[in-house]
Amino acid sequence: MEAISRNNKDNKNSDRFSFSDIKKFLIEKFLYDNDTESLNILLNIYEFEGKIDNINPAYLSLKHLKKDIIKFLEKKEGKELISYNLSNLIYPDINRFELYLYLEGYRAGAKSIKAANILEKVSFKYIGIEELYVRQELFNYDIKNNEVLKLKQNIINNLRRDNNVRSFIYDSVFKFNIKFLKRKIFKLNDYLDKQLILNFDIKDENSDKKFMEMNSHLSRKDLAGLNKKIVKFLYRDGMRVFENAFWNGLNDNVMKRYK
Repeated sequence: MEAISRNNKDNKNSDRFSFSDIKKFLIEKFLYDNDTESLNILLNIYEFEGKIDNINPAYLSLKHLKKDIIKFLEKKEGKELISYNLSNLIYPDINRFELYLYLEGYRAGAKSIKAANILEKVSFKYIGIEELYVRQELFNYDIKNNEVLKLKQNIINNLRRDNNVRSFIYDSVFKFNIKFLKRKIFKLNDYLDKQLILNFDIKDENSDKKFMEMNSHLSRKDLAGLNKKIVKFLYRDGMRVFENAFWNGLNDNVMKRYK
């Protein structure tokens, strides 16, 4: 009996490990191969587990990414063109990464029973139980209640102090960069369009030298610096995405109790 029990336990652990591997495989297919079918399967799994109901990530503004790149390249000729090309090159990839972090943050919030109990207790001060049964959302967005705002900030501060959360974000960014993003950034020169500027030193309107090509080529040092800058940017952005998703998952966790 003991041997059978041990074997059954081993089989259960093996099944659990295999299921975890399936999810890991689907995540990597989505992140690194842009496989949307893998994402759909993953979402179905999460929905079946009861951890995902309402997916509404706030994606990174392209304007902010361009601004960071231009700031880094402030002394480089053609920095606006470089920023434009690089931003458009990696923007879809960053959006995929943000969606992955949003899913993980949302699931973490949806599983946080202790924080959900606190939010539910605060909610009862301002919302009647009858209203809870008909509301579509709790305090996900546009929070005007000071006590709820304070609670949200406390939760976010706890996430920022949580070594497990910080390590997860850092490791996710590091892996995404090593396995995918870095290669793309180091090939940026292949995607740069040539840019011509007017040479005011040439007076002859018909001269072939009236226009000259701007030196937008990036050295390996430039590319390495850009890569480092974007990785730091991704870490900050990743924390923002995870925090917002955690809060949404937490709110939906409370709302599920009244559906």
